[in-house]
Amino acid sequence: MDNSDTSVWEIVCSKDKFDDLKSDDRFLALLTLARFVNALRFCQQAAIDAWNKGAPSGSRQRINSVWFSGSVLYEGFRVVENLGKYYRDLNSFKNGFAIFLKDKDIRALKETSLERMRNKFVFHFDQDVAREALNNFKLSTYTFAVSRGRASGEMYFNLADEAVVNYLLQPEAEECDHDLQVRFENLIEQITNTMGRFVRATEDLMAEALAGMGWKSREV
Repeated sequence: MDNSDTSVWEIVCSKDKFDDLKSDDRFLALLTLARFVNALRFCQQAAIDAWNKGAPSGSRQRINSVWFSGSVLYEGFRVVENLGKYYRDLNSFKNGFAIFLKDKDIRALKETSLERMRNKFVFHFDQDVAREALNNFKLSTYTFAVSRGRASGEMYFNLADEAVVNYLLQPEAEECDHDLQVRFENLIEQITNTMGRFVRATEDLMAEALAGMGWKSREV
């Protein structure tokens, strides 16, 4: 996509058409899917905005964008698993989510790391996570928090997120720091790639479904 493009587009329909759609389960499912994409984009933007920010708060934003993106993505699976009964005959569904949802690696990611994020330390805060995370948790120095200046918004409680990484990775007793770092980077890459595939499948499906419902695109 050309980021220099400043044109504005809308997808619109008439009032009469909308009145017909607003009680249609197919449309309501699509609207729920669109809400999911908005939430996921919000989480992704937090990482983009913090990418070049070197302060401790930048590290906080980047790592928590991963936690929240993964948790929202987990919820997105639940939304999409309901779409088949409405859209299984569309080419965009056959070539997108029908394949995506059968991917064994993606299913494994959902049922392990994404489920832990969603249920244990993002949408809920389970104290047992801290207890389990500190098993086999070894650092050269233990720093509870770090900040640049005294503004509270710059404070980053880094130990809490470091413990969560340990909880997710569940390291072996003799596993070295380098191997843990590689596994963590691979996990982030897997989550990022899955989000990309998920959003592309979503956008393709919405484009075909909305066109079939009579929505039109126009440049403002």
